[in-house]
Formats: sequence, C-alpha cells, structure tokens
Amino acid sequence: MRLFLCEKPSQGKDIGRILGATQRGEGCLSGSGITVTWCIGHLVEAAAPEVYDAALKRWSLEQLPIIPQHWRVEVKSKTATQFKVVKALLAKATHLVIATDADREGELIAREIIDLCGYRGPIERLWLSALNDASIRTALGKLQPSSDTLPMYYSALARSRADWLVGMNLSRLFTVLGRQAGYDGVLSVGRVQTPTLKLVVDRDREIAAFRSVPFWAIDVSLSAGGPAFSAQWVPPDGCTD
Repeated sequence: MRLFLCEKPSQGKDIGRILGATQRGEGCLSGSGITVTWCIGHLVEAAAPEVYDAALKRWSLEQLPIIPQHWRVEVKSKTATQFKVVKALLAKATHLVIATDADREGELIAREIIDLCGYRGPIERLWLSALNDASIRTALGKLQPSSDTLPMYYSALARSRADWLVGMNLSRLFTVLGRQAGYDGVLSVGRVQTPTLKLVVDRDREIAAFRSVPFWAIDVSLSAGGPAFSAQWVPPDGCTD
C-alpha cells in the first residue's frame, strides 16, 4: 500500500481528490491502491519530566537542570484516536510519501510519528507550495527523496528540544524561587515568550514614564528668484534633549 501522510484533514482531502483516493475510511481516504491519511497538527509531543523520573513531579531546585539523556515523546491525548489510525496504516504501508506542510514544522510533525511507529520502508517527500489542483499535480510529478528535507527535521527538532530545556528548567527555577519569596503562582518562562514579554513590558514602562514637554518647530518661507516655498529646520543630532 502506498500511503500519503498529510498534516491536516483538509490537505488530505485535496490531495486525495487528485490521486483518486475518494473512498472515506476512519481517519483516511483510499482508492486505486493509495491511502491518504493525516495528522491534526502535532499528534505527539515531548514527554514531561516526570515521564523520565517520577520524582521530578515535585518541583525543587536540587533536581535542576533536567537534561534527558534519551529524549521521549508521548501521544497527545486529544488526538490519540487519529494517531492510532496513522500507526495502523504505517504498519501496512509498503511506501510512504510525506505530504505535510513544506516547512520545518511539517517535517517534524511527520517524522516524529514515523520514528515512534517504527516505519522503516521507503519514503519520498511531496513538496507543496499551494493546494490548488495544478500545484498538487505538479508536485506529485516531482516527488523528492526524503533525504533532501531531512535537515529541516533536525532543525525543527533542535528548536523543539531547546524550547523544552528552557521552558521546563527555567519555569521550575523561577517558580520555586517565587514561592520562597511568597508568590504562590507558576512563573512560566519560555525561549520565545519571555523575551517577547520583556519587549511589551519595556514599552509599557516607556509609555508610563512619558512626560509631555514643550516642542517647537521652526518653519520658514524661502524664495530665490522664483515661487516661495516652505521649509522646516531639522536640528542636527545632539542639539535637542
């Protein structure tokens, strides 16, 4: 069986229509020896610290930093049913085409599932920039070796693990320190969210500290043997406070 793995149901329906896979099944479409199935975004996610060690369920400074020696992923509970569908189809597949979004995250979504399910058959990559019929047909005629896009998977995987290391360790660190100082809530820290929050806070402080001051502009009317025109003096740097 030739299996196409898409990123979302709508994508699967568009590709399935072009391939002639229109017979609806549970979480898939099939026809002409081809099956099209899909994820619903990420079907798996990085395992929580307590999955590695039950003692890590309790937050303490002595346990930090938490650095997994062998990374694990878990099936997301909300989409576990679709994961079972994909896993069963991968077990039957003789040839796989990755048809997730043409970006790093698309690579991660597909290859994490492939690795977790232990699929070891041949793999090709469908690289789609759009989902109109013409684009799908063109891409189907130019399937790429999966090795061409493998570096994008490693890039996305590095990003995902960096997010985990920063989030899990620093959130625990600052939450525990906050509790020692009398704050009972969770202090969430993220590789992207925290620097972004700082930008918002800095701007908010600038606005709060703003003080209105008098401001004057010097406008002049000039002419040189022709029609008059208005100009405004732009003071050089260092001449204003």
